[in-house]
Amino acid sequence: MNLRQKSSRYCAAVLFCAGIAGAFLVLATIRSGFRPDFEIWLAAALVVSLILHARAGFALSNAQQELELLRGLVKKFSPSHAKAPPSLKFEPVENVGKDDAVILDEVKDAIENDRIDLYLQPIVSLPQRKTRCFEAFSRLRRADGGVLRPSDYIDAAERANRIGVVDNMILLRAVQSLRQLGPESAQYRMFCNISPATIFDQDFFTRFTDYLDANHDLAQRLVFEFTYPAVEMMHDRVKKNMKAVADRGFAFSVDHIRRFDLNWAALRERNFRFVKAPGSLLLAESAKGDVGRARIKAFKTALRENDIDLIVEKVEYETQMPEILSLGIDYGQGALFGAPRFAADYVGSADPGKEPEPALPSFAAAS
Repeated sequence: MNLRQKSSRYCAAVLFCAGIAGAFLVLATIRSGFRPDFEIWLAAALVVSLILHARAGFALSNAQQELELLRGLVKKFSPSHAKAPPSLKFEPVENVGKDDAVILDEVKDAIENDRIDLYLQPIVSLPQRKTRCFEAFSRLRRADGGVLRPSDYIDAAERANRIGVVDNMILLRAVQSLRQLGPESAQYRMFCNISPATIFDQDFFTRFTDYLDANHDLAQRLVFEFTYPAVEMMHDRVKKNMKAVADRGFAFSVDHIRRFDLNWAALRERNFRFVKAPGSLLLAESAKGDVGRARIKAFKTALRENDIDLIVEKVEYETQMPEILSLGIDYGQGALFGAPRFAADYVGSADPGKEPEPALPSFAAAS
């Protein structure tokens, strides 16, 4: 039992005794014909003292409770806590293949020497081509200046259960970039790719959610992205932990889809608010004539009914745009609209020289 609980019980006991003493005092006063002598006046003073003592105790108990609450808030939202990543330590890895060991050593060296860069790629509204969101990518630099792309190290890091450290670093940098955009750019969202292995690791996940709680004001602006193959094969623990993230107000996105007839209602129930379809997939379906365009129309209708936004990705050539626009797709991503570049190249200058524009309704808020 803590001190506050003991203090509260003690004060309650004092008030109870004061009440009993007060009752006897009233009886004594009545028996004296309402002409109290010195002893009765002394008893009355004692009762008043007991009541004041108890009230002071309750006040101190409440003050202690408020101080404990303030200490907790200061600890939770202090800069060192709010900005600190859940875990940055890259533990040594044993029992891995030779090729994986080489890659993991390079990853470990890059992280420990702060050679991990955040790249951003814009996601634009169509046909205006105004920046609405960014997707975050990681680039790790080798000691010799070479670059490790995610495709170079993700598989090895997942097999060694070390991908959480990298995901964590990217999340930290993405949050920092969102804050650098400032309140005048509050319409921008940031998409962060997260591995299911990161969400599966319960120890990391606890620190991960603590970090999300410390940055809860970004819940409407931070989107976690998974590939559809990963979504299909998710462990029950991952689904449960994703629900905990969704309950905090953070939305999800799915990419790498290969067909249109997926269970969109089930994905929406898990707070998937965005789907990315490759431009090549949409254009190939459109090339099939009326049948293909009808499938795309049904696909878009299903997404709209489930309040899921469609983003066409990997758009590289201007020649693709007339057909994409004819399909009525609202958002696009790809080299045509902006290649992945250092975050500093985009942060604070998404639309140079122009006032930030309000987001379109479908991007206005997440449930």
